[in-house]
Amino acid sequence: MLDCFFTCFFCLSIAPLLALVVSTPSHAGPPLSIEDPGILEQGQWEIITAATATSIGAGKVYQFPVADVSLGVVEDKVQVSAVYPYVFAQLDDQDKDSDFGNLELGVKFKVWDSASWQVAVAPAYSFGITRSLAEIGIGADTDVLFLPVVAEHQVNERFRINGSVGYADVEGGGDEWNYGLAAGFSLNDRWDLVGEVSMAMDTQGRGDILDARAGFDYAVSDSIHLLFALATGVHYQNKDDELHWDAFIGIQWLP
Repeated sequence: MLDCFFTCFFCLSIAPLLALVVSTPSHAGPPLSIEDPGILEQGQWEIITAATATSIGAGKVYQFPVADVSLGVVEDKVQVSAVYPYVFAQLDDQDKDSDFGNLELGVKFKVWDSASWQVAVAPAYSFGITRSLAEIGIGADTDVLFLPVVAEHQVNERFRINGSVGYADVEGGGDEWNYGLAAGFSLNDRWDLVGEVSMAMDTQGRGDILDARAGFDYAVSDSIHLLFALATGVHYQNKDDELHWDAFIGIQWLP
């Protein structure tokens, strides 16, 4: 189950470039992008339906719906997940196009759990789409294996900190390292404020990307949550891929 994160300043996220950047999984831990180490109970489902809008250097990309489904398969130890978006892309000087984007399948294994710490590994595999779809901005045309290690420290009853370090093995080259730091603060039983900062770079330490994201998780009921976040690019070595803004809104259902 998604754990939420806080920030009191908007200096936060590995804001996904959605279908256009292979370094980031599609909304691995909505409304943020890095995963958390929490595991669903055995047999429990988590269903997230979301919409996103992103403005980058090359144009605009919208995803709706984004279907994000997880299932606990071994109590407190293992869960599996799948993420599949439908993408509308309008790159500069091109007509708007739409199709299904990159399908991502993942599994999460909790490796350590204590009163205040949790650690998990969360490998995921993103399947490349056709080159013709990639050229119009629908997604990436290469398969990518993500290998992150994620951790959470519960500082006190209300405040927690999350971190992630991962490697992206990109088919045909262009492998990357990803880093993320997030925090969450529970205002009360319903409102969690969330935020994140993160970075990506190639294996030679070049092409660095720094993004920031902040938002909230609002518990409508015990089983339904409203998720929202906004992001912006902080630093991009390649200005053509710079993130101007990104918006995410979703509904999380725990049947």
